[in-house]
Amino acid sequence: MGQDKKRQKLKYALQAFQSNRLNTTYKDLKQHPEYERIGNFFFNKLYAPEDFSFRDASIKKLHKVLKGTVYKGILSAGQKVIELHELTDSQDDLMVERMIELGIGENITMEEYQSVYRSLDNYDQRVYQIKLSTEVTRAFHALSKKWIVAVSLKTVRSAAHILGIGKIIDFIYEGYSGFRKINNIDHFVETIEKRELAWHDEIWSGRPAGNKG
Repeated sequence: MGQDKKRQKLKYALQAFQSNRLNTTYKDLKQHPEYERIGNFFFNKLYAPEDFSFRDASIKKLHKVLKGTVYKGILSAGQKVIELHELTDSQDDLMVERMIELGIGENITMEEYQSVYRSLDNYDQRVYQIKLSTEVTRAFHALSKKWIVAVSLKTVRSAAHILGIGKIIDFIYEGYSGFRKINNIDHFVETIEKRELAWHDEIWSGRPAGNKG
């Protein structure tokens, strides 16, 4: 097996592991009637074992194409989404490289995952990743409260696909649709931030973090 193919298979396995962990950790939020739809968006769209090719659409291109045609908050949310995916992708790549160094295969265990995670010595980047994910969530919720966002998105969706940035507009529209019926997002966001920071710190301390996070 070629090294590139091996890396890709390991990356998908790692992403699937992380997605499963998130879905287990936040099973209660996903089952909450008010959060069911955004739970799917957050855990299965923001963090999912797939190629987020839309993140390759540069911020410069996004601004150039959409500036003056859509509500400016959409551009800000799009920028945060791309930044989050670039950060997450880079962290996953570092994890995969260390997995290869240690001879860890696709059936990664929780103990192996924690060991790899801790060995990368990137505490601050991981904390920033957690904070950024909550910023993205709050940004989408704020957008959902503005009627002009729906108008803007509907106006540019067709053109965006033609210009090669349709996936990120569709992504933003899905987030908008999922969040618009929720009045207060604080409990959802605060629960995620608290649990993820606790999970992060427990791994860093070297204590078994189990599956809760």
